[in-house]
Amino acid sequence: MTVLVDTRLGSSAWAAELRAALPDTEIATADDGVDPAAVEYLVVWHPPQDFTPYTRLRAILLIGAGFDHLDLDALPDVPVVRLVDPAMAADIALYVLSWVVHFQRDFDRFAAARHTATWDSDLPARFPRDHVVGVLGAGAIGQVVLDTCAAHGFVTLGWSRSSHDRPLHQFLRDVDVVVDLVPLSPNTVGLLGADEFAALGDGVVINVGRGPTVDTAALLDALDGELRAAVLDVFEVEPLPADSPLWSRPDVIVTPHIAGRSDPVTGAPIIATQIEELRAGGMPADVIRRR
Repeated sequence: MTVLVDTRLGSSAWAAELRAALPDTEIATADDGVDPAAVEYLVVWHPPQDFTPYTRLRAILLIGAGFDHLDLDALPDVPVVRLVDPAMAADIALYVLSWVVHFQRDFDRFAAARHTATWDSDLPARFPRDHVVGVLGAGAIGQVVLDTCAAHGFVTLGWSRSSHDRPLHQFLRDVDVVVDLVPLSPNTVGLLGADEFAALGDGVVINVGRGPTVDTAALLDALDGELRAAVLDVFEVEPLPADSPLWSRPDVIVTPHIAGRSDPVTGAPIIATQIEELRAGGMPADVIRRR
């Protein structure tokens, strides 16, 4: 049995960790010149476009949880399994916490004051207990974000369609920062639009969920008005086009979809367990259900 690791950047690290977890299995990378016909399990983020040579393929295992970038209909009729790594949720939570602290401590305002050589020590002090962090889409990852912020003294509120104690617009009025972790569906495209940003007022939006859940035109209009800032890690089109107006705005922070990073040290053992389950004739819990 051969497992081919082709993650582009970082393939050698993933292969090393998989060899440690599966010592009796041949683990190869694309640089090893392995015959595709010998590959039974493919560990990837972006699958190859041509699967014709992979005549013995039994499963595709992703090194991340998302799969919006995949054309599932174009993939072979084998299980496609996503990686759900608790360490990634913690990584996302630390990303969010970093930006929550950034705005709670007014670092954006001090950075702006630097350009005018303004010594602005009179800003009123706001402590974590004065700062409300709201998580929109409070599922498993959202709960880790809420717990992490609460552990650092921030007031937290969670909101999801299935579990909330107030209407969405009231929730947005009650928070200083809203963290978008809403999953993408036809019902959530443009969920944060003009009315929602009006309710958020002079708050901050952090999107670490899915790009299309934010109406970009409405966001730009809100930033021209009362909205303080936006931190965006996900976008409708990725990479974000060079001519996007988001790049040039001082009140928008763009990061290239790195809020939750795949770590081979914590992720490879999970993938190894998935491979062992597949070899035994089982089906991992995180297999993607196709229509």
